[in-house]
Amino acid sequence: MRFLLVATLALATNHVYAAPVIGTGQGSFSNLSSCDYTGGDRDCRIVNTTLNGTNTQVQWGSQHKTADFVNPSTLTAVDLNINANTNAYGVRIGELDWYNSATLRLNNSLDSLSVKWNMAVNFTTPSGPDANGGEPFSLTIKNPLNPTGDSIYGFELADLTHLRNSFSLSGITVSNLRYQVVDGSGSGTSFLDTSSRVGKTYWYNDELNHASLYVLADFTAPGAPPPVTAIPEPETYAMLLAGLGLLGFAARRRKLKQAAAA
Repeated sequence: MRFLLVATLALATNHVYAAPVIGTGQGSFSNLSSCDYTGGDRDCRIVNTTLNGTNTQVQWGSQHKTADFVNPSTLTAVDLNINANTNAYGVRIGELDWYNSATLRLNNSLDSLSVKWNMAVNFTTPSGPDANGGEPFSLTIKNPLNPTGDSIYGFELADLTHLRNSFSLSGITVSNLRYQVVDGSGSGTSFLDTSSRVGKTYWYNDELNHASLYVLADFTAPGAPPPVTAIPEPETYAMLLAGLGLLGFAARRRKLKQAAAA
């Protein structure tokens, strides 16, 4: 009975603060270089996509000996809707989808190409002080001769730190930004290599394989809401009164037993 009273009082006085976190994560590509992207027999280009908007896909290579961009490899910056309630862990705020096609090279410029992934986050709830942020990721795509898979370099922890420092949310702590690679459909595998043996983190993907890279973050609410929002619900009062009533009933029964024994 004493336990019931303690539990009831705990329900009446303690509250879990669930704060919504709502926004979008977006991205686009720019600064394509180190490959032939003009004129005929191009090896790489940036294009628009129906779902994700302007300059949201990089294409490189072709499966045709003379025509460019026949089933090329593609790297797509995906638009995301962020909708979570604190405390929320591993929330996806950025995404790249990669299909690595077994392509030919129309000229020797496609051993390596560079591109910038401009990632942006915009939050509507909660408000600022600065609810919009972003970071340019400088990527290098290594395209060796088939059948070796391709690799993308440039996913550095410093970029995640810069991204985290580019925005702030009222009453919410944003922490633990990190990368995660998820292997998708296809005939091969994909992984993120964070070993120090190459000096940089890189994302590997086999030929004819689909994979995704996520930027994840944790959102926590360290403080309680103002007192006006911390008033117990009517149901909590009912539970408290029920617990007190049971405690009083038990006390009366104990007195009656004592009187009968006397």
